[in-house]
Amino acid sequence: MIWKALSDPTRRTILDVLQQAPQTTGELSSRFGHLSRYAVMKHLGILEKANLIVIKREGKYRWNYLNASPLQTAYDQWVSKLINLKHAGGQIPSSVNQRTTTLSAMKIDVESQIGAPKLKVWQAITEQSGQWWPKSLFTHPTTEDFIIEAKLGGLMYEVTRNGEGTVWANVIGLDSPNFIHFKGHLTPALGGPAVSFLH
Repeated sequence: MIWKALSDPTRRTILDVLQQAPQTTGELSSRFGHLSRYAVMKHLGILEKANLIVIKREGKYRWNYLNASPLQTAYDQWVSKLINLKHAGGQIPSSVNQRTTTLSAMKIDVESQIGAPKLKVWQAITEQSGQWWPKSLFTHPTTEDFIIEAKLGGLMYEVTRNGEGTVWANVIGLDSPNFIHFKGHLTPALGGPAVSFLH
């Protein structure tokens, strides 16, 4: 199923787009103006059946996320063996892409019940983040505050007493007070380098 899904250039382009950031189905449809929404949905259905994307529905929005795990498995089972064959003196077809890339994805869900109204929780998350963000995660010994700017393009960052700091992520989706999406980068100290998405 994965090879059928990857055989179409439009589907490969969709995966390239989702590699950068999750997209709603509407956003993807607007990127492929030459295709109808129905055609884009059909491509997404094939990718979902191949487990190459994960769908999450939030209200009227349908978010599409890249799932790189099947690609890693296909690489391990087929491409890496062909590359090893070549290194051992064998021949591989010239059509095989010999660039080696390791892809991996991990999804972590954490759920906590908070006995407070939604708006109060939203304000605590976005306006009082310095009070609950674990100091053990600070990247600098003189960090004084942790700030979340609840606006599109806003930053999630820590700041030191002399105005230096570290940007953890950017806000890429917002529906106040229902959800906020971040795209960030993990440093080697926290298990990176990696791109992370936080909802």
